[in-house]
Amino acid sequence: MLPYISNDPRHLGRGERLLVAAGRAAGVSVMLQRYPLRRCRAMLAAGTADMSLAGPTPQNLAEFQFPMTGAAPDPDRRVARLNLVWVKRADSPLDWDGNRLTGQAAGQMVKIGIRASQSVAVNAVRSLPVNIDETALTAKLQLRMLAAGRFDLALGLQDEFEFALADPELKPLVVLPRALRREDFYAVISRSHAATQLPLAERMWGAISKLRDLPEFQRD
Repeated sequence: MLPYISNDPRHLGRGERLLVAAGRAAGVSVMLQRYPLRRCRAMLAAGTADMSLAGPTPQNLAEFQFPMTGAAPDPDRRVARLNLVWVKRADSPLDWDGNRLTGQAAGQMVKIGIRASQSVAVNAVRSLPVNIDETALTAKLQLRMLAAGRFDLALGLQDEFEFALADPELKPLVVLPRALRREDFYAVISRSHAATQLPLAERMWGAISKLRDLPEFQRD
């Protein structure tokens, strides 16, 4: 999820640097572990990891404890706010008018490429009449598959796509001007361990809120 998560211990992304700094402010040492989403869920459930990153999908809200304000996640304590955007080939007539996809041929079922395990994007298009391809493991591979005609549109996080689109090979691709949705992402804990972990989580969430908008966490 570049530029927020780099998966490179030598060059931490914005979100990774924020989590390390928030831990320092909360009086704890943060060790970043990088695993597929399914393993992260299992580690939180087993108590072998304390926190993970997640968006507020129905499944995640049921499984994880988010920082809350009333009945909703607290946007002031988010790690990042990201736009879900569409990317198409430059010669494609497809567009998003803010409510529905347009430009498809009569009877065409639009095929959408979504990065593997990006549940926030999958949930965003569940009500649309589209087919979904989740075989791409990275945003760059997702866009290369789009350029090769494997699907009609790619859907994902704007910052992640913009980073990938710096590759000259992907110049024939364009981001549609209207985002599908804006999503906040949070550091979360397992509901099954919330009784013991919540005090620490509250300290982390408070530190994230204070640090997140500092310039050092808004640039690479």
